[in-house]
Amino acid sequence: MPKSRRDNTALLLFQCAFTGYVIDNAIADTSALKVAQAFKECVYRRFGALSMIRHDRDPRFMSEVFQTFADMMQARSRATLSFRPQANAQQERSVKSVMASVRVYVEDPLQQDWDELVERLLFAISNSMDTTRKETPFYLVHGWDARSTLRAMTTSIRRGFGRQSDAREWRREAGRQQEIALAMAKDYQASEKDKRAKKHNDALSRMEKASL
Repeated sequence: MPKSRRDNTALLLFQCAFTGYVIDNAIADTSALKVAQAFKECVYRRFGALSMIRHDRDPRFMSEVFQTFADMMQARSRATLSFRPQANAQQERSVKSVMASVRVYVEDPLQQDWDELVERLLFAISNSMDTTRKETPFYLVHGWDARSTLRAMTTSIRRGFGRQSDAREWRREAGRQQEIALAMAKDYQASEKDKRAKKHNDALSRMEKASL
């Protein structure tokens, strides 16, 4: 990326696979250490330790520094297969949308505030209805819809405690549903592995079975 007014030259995007929520971080130094620090500030300090980190085989995410940080969180690190990049299609679509918009914006050399534009762009994406999840990523993460400036100006400034308690209850329920979904996915993968192993063993000849 061209250098912005804040001297940033690169853009990091982190996305939650469960909610689709995207977080950006514009940086000037793209070393492995700085990328790991950006991940800690943007993701770890806001959401805690992750169970899995999936990346696009970028050398900085595969570096010893980042892998050590992942081990400290006890998070599994998985790279997208080089022959099947569409396995991480959700992230690829988000990156493509953001980068296409930013590249068009920075064609004008006077517009050097692309890192500020990205923040507004991702806010719009996070508040767009997801056709698969039937909710906005912002709502899935926070438990309430983001209020627009117009809505905030035209409604009462008084806020009840009932809505806040409902949001906390929703987040607890969302966490419970996520645990259930992960457990079901794990059971399904184990079942499929057993089926494939059985199918493979049944297809072996007697000599091959005897040699095992």
